[in-house]
Amino acid sequence: MPSATSSGKDAGGTGAARSREHNQGNQERKCTPEQKAAVLRIRRCKATAFYDILGLEAVRSSCTDSDIKKAYRKQSLLTHPDKNGHEHADEAFKMVSRAFGVLGDKEKREKFDRFGTDPDSRFESARAQAGNPFSGFAGARAGGPGAGFGGGGMWDDEISPEEMFQRFFAGAFGGPFGGGFDTGPQFVFNIGGNRGFRVHQMGGGGPRRRPRAEAEEQRPQTGWDTLISLLPILFLFIFPLLSSIFSGGADLSPRTPTMVFDQASPPLVHRRMTPRLNVDYFIDPNEIVGWNDYKLAQLDKEAETGFVRALSRRCEAEMRTRQDLIDKAYTWWGGTDQDKMKIAEQFEMSSCKRMDALGVSR
Repeated sequence: MPSATSSGKDAGGTGAARSREHNQGNQERKCTPEQKAAVLRIRRCKATAFYDILGLEAVRSSCTDSDIKKAYRKQSLLTHPDKNGHEHADEAFKMVSRAFGVLGDKEKREKFDRFGTDPDSRFESARAQAGNPFSGFAGARAGGPGAGFGGGGMWDDEISPEEMFQRFFAGAFGGPFGGGFDTGPQFVFNIGGNRGFRVHQMGGGGPRRRPRAEAEEQRPQTGWDTLISLLPILFLFIFPLLSSIFSGGADLSPRTPTMVFDQASPPLVHRRMTPRLNVDYFIDPNEIVGWNDYKLAQLDKEAETGFVRALSRRCEAEMRTRQDLIDKAYTWWGGTDQDKMKIAEQFEMSSCKRMDALGVSR
């Protein structure tokens, strides 16, 4: 009868032999030149070079959600360990899944495009936001679904890269490796730090309906239901008709004449002036025939109100344009492009200057 020591040794040897056989079986698996090239290319990428991992670096600023899904489909098929026998295929496949998990989520992609760091990394995100003077705008929606560091909504499920692959091809796109894109309900992945992959919404060929909704759809429509559905249309026609009847069909308020400011433009040649700001405006004299002094004084006030409103809108547009130029002057690494900053500082803001000159608050 063999001793316990020798038995344990034999068992250990058998386990090691099986492990070697398993590893050798993996090593004997083949891969095509294209699959090998894909694995080597992806492993040369940085862990957070998500566009480069999916092969979208050249079009990162213009690629759409559909382009990202197509890129994931291509790269995941090339690197999937069940189809690619390369020894590093599993690592490349995880990098592809990670890249799609970030770029496939609209909010995470915006953060990555803005800061250039992993949106789920506490340290990297905090450091990028601290070095960017406009980082406060990036967290405006921090309380929304999937916001924060790995936070998810109440519908979140943790899934592995393999599950992501299976659901992508079999669940949401109509069949294994054969489904088309942009059909059926969309889904968004949210990868939450070290807790694994999360998915907010997954679906098959169509959204599941609640039993109550199905029962309501099967209920026959009555005449009362039809009347209720037509009420908005009835009100739309009845109210104007009643207003016209009670007012006798007469227009009680005179129509405001067309006007231009600062310079005449025929037939708007009759010059008048606003009461407080003393801004010249011009109207068609034929449109104010028979007007008394009170109506003309009211017209002057309306002209001034409209002038201030239009000038304020133009000033706001100038301020937004200047702020956009300033934002573009800041680089990803926290530096400043002096040429672009000079253009932003020299941007002409004529409407804002005129408001200041007239003493009108912005």
